[in-house]
Amino acid sequence: MTTYEIRDDPDDLPIICATLAEAERRGRRRAARLGIEVLIYEMHPTRGERLISAI
Repeated sequence: MTTYEIRDDPDDLPIICATLAEAERRGRRRAARLGIEVLIYEMHPTRGERLISAI
């Protein structure tokens, strides 16, 4: 099952999201609130981690 994570920095602890839409929504709110760029990663059990976008 694919999940998504948002992070403020590649080495930060992730905030896990069930869907890409949830990750994008939470990422936009976090970026606006903190005034920083937020990274969204796709986490796949066999393919591993992949950077999706930076908000």
